[in-house]
Amino acid sequence: MPHDARDTLDRIWLISSDSHIVEPPEIWQERMPASFGDRTPHVELEDDGAWWYVDGRKTMSFLGIQTGDRFVKDADELRTSALFEQVRRGAYDPAAFLAENESDGVWGSVIYPSQGLVLYSIPAGDVVDAATRAYNDWIAEFCAHDPARLKGIAMLNVDDPDAAADELVRCREMGLSGGLITVAPPPWMPFRSPAFDRFWATAQDLDMPIAMHVATDRADPRVGDAAFRLDIKEVPPSVFVNKDYQIRQALADIILSGVFERFPKLKIGSVEHEVAWIPFFLTQMDYTYTDRPPRGDWHRFKDPGTLPSDFFPTNCFVSFQEDPVGLRERDVFGVGTLMWGSDYPHTESTFPRSREILAGILANVPKEDAERIVSRSAAELFGFDVPPIGD
Repeated sequence: MPHDARDTLDRIWLISSDSHIVEPPEIWQERMPASFGDRTPHVELEDDGAWWYVDGRKTMSFLGIQTGDRFVKDADELRTSALFEQVRRGAYDPAAFLAENESDGVWGSVIYPSQGLVLYSIPAGDVVDAATRAYNDWIAEFCAHDPARLKGIAMLNVDDPDAAADELVRCREMGLSGGLITVAPPPWMPFRSPAFDRFWATAQDLDMPIAMHVATDRADPRVGDAAFRLDIKEVPPSVFVNKDYQIRQALADIILSGVFERFPKLKIGSVEHEVAWIPFFLTQMDYTYTDRPPRGDWHRFKDPGTLPSDFFPTNCFVSFQEDPVGLRERDVFGVGTLMWGSDYPHTESTFPRSREILAGILANVPKEDAERIVSRSAAELFGFDVPPIGD
């Protein structure tokens, strides 16, 4: 039955299943081999701020300078470029990160990159491989400040799935808590390919959830320069409106090719694609499986009564930020799949009003479901031991 969501939220710590750091300018130049030279991610100063360049390509500027400003400024006043000196300290200093998030009611955070997200758009695989390894070293050190509350997600380049499996092992040994892969692999290496089986098996055996975050499109390394289409300052609004189409393609390939049947303990999740798309997506998968004639060697599950949608509540997790419409349909795909994330310290973050925003979203959600969505499910998946509030 409906409850006072604000009262519930005031009594428990939140766990953010989707938070970020902002990488300091020197992170890659200090950690990648010198032989990469200017191909290494580095910062160049321009008239409107400092911008990251990777392998000769301009990618993005610095985030984390206007966290919370969307609540007090018009959208036209918000910026897409800045200097690193303007970035809030909590975006790169673990002690400040914890203090700021605690002020927002957040006890622990699952942490993703910022500039690292768009590294996948760089066609050159050798640069992406070296840059992701360097990032993983840095984020492991960041989270070592308080591993009980900071859960870093390793960046993985799956151009070579076996090499990605090896990197996942290394990252688990460093204390990282999951892996990030592209949401949109090149056409010649879709997630339905058997070449990924060792990678899926490794993630399952290590108990490492695998995430696909928005904005991690992989530029096709076989195409080269023509595959690089990133222009942060010229992104049409339709891209943000339709950001869920790639995660639907990826999860459909994974589910319909029997990945979860072969690896029943594997967990794969959608991050920052919101959730209202899921009921229609599941319905379409089941319809395709049961009513369309097979075209080619379509997979058939061992149990004739199994439907593709059966795997979603057992093997998938979904991190959302603000999607009250999707939450109303949670019974269709399982409340246990849902995890809230603040997106701190990005411009669209709910910080510093996370409890206020959640109180509105969860107003008609039963107390047990609300607690699971904002804390318990992420705590169980990523290994947080959340204390009672006030401790």
